[in-house]
Amino acid sequence: MATAILRPSAKSALHGRRLPLLCFTLLVALVVFNLLHAGLARQDKLMIGAPGALLFAAGFDGFLDDWSLYEGTQRATIVNGELELAVNAAQTAAWSTAQYNFGDFDMQVRARAVAGPVDNGLGIVFRLNDARGDGCELPAIVLCGLEALLPLAGAALRQTLVAAPADRYYAFLISSDGFYSLWQAEAGSARLRSAWIASPHIRQGLDAENVIRVVGAGGTFRFMINGAPAVLCLPDAADGASTYYAGECLGGAMSDKFVDDSLSSGALGVIVQSTASGGGGVVARFDRALVYAPGERSEDASL
Repeated sequence: MATAILRPSAKSALHGRRLPLLCFTLLVALVVFNLLHAGLARQDKLMIGAPGALLFAAGFDGFLDDWSLYEGTQRATIVNGELELAVNAAQTAAWSTAQYNFGDFDMQVRARAVAGPVDNGLGIVFRLNDARGDGCELPAIVLCGLEALLPLAGAALRQTLVAAPADRYYAFLISSDGFYSLWQAEAGSARLRSAWIASPHIRQGLDAENVIRVVGAGGTFRFMINGAPAVLCLPDAADGASTYYAGECLGGAMSDKFVDDSLSSGALGVIVQSTASGGGGVVARFDRALVYAPGERSEDASL
């Protein structure tokens, strides 16, 4: 009788040990599968074309799944057929990107600030490399789904698996009071690559529309505002800083291009940024985003 009682108990204990191991193995397999699937999907989404070919177009009145949209203190939403970005706090950025990756590109977009201070920043974010484009920081699609279904389990997974944010991108910004600048972000920290420079080509004030354009070929980038080239004030040292004052580039030199080959491809999109002096409450809208392969185009899409 004793053995008849002990054998089921021992078998149950062995089964109890095997079940968590089996679940863990299955979870690891799902993670690996989803990581591979996500990597292949991102590669499949790399947009390329012949010189001058139109690669992507968005009027924000359809195909909204092509863009990252979200709500919160920073938001990206569609309002009256335009993409609206907003940030509430000072020194904060928010962006929305198309769900594709680009190598070489020629992107332009119509942008205007509609609320908040004119001491702001709005423009194009490019070569964006982040862990995910859909707002979920967990490293696999299945885990994001698990977090949605089981919040407590998702929180535990997030504590275990999610590293510090490591967004890497460049951003070319104009302000509604007539300045432009170039930024670079790595590991959650953004730095000014070209100081804020006043431009007579920027239409100033709220609701003033400007066409912003960035062309990236390999590691070389050029910038335009309403069809006019935007010349940069770049520091002499790669990790240095420059200042533009009284028409002079201090600690650097003026250049019509920016060269950096550290990011060969990435997402493209639009961005808003609030400043320390202007404060939060920046709201901007974007329309007619067009992406071409660099090269001569048959028509001027900025008209």
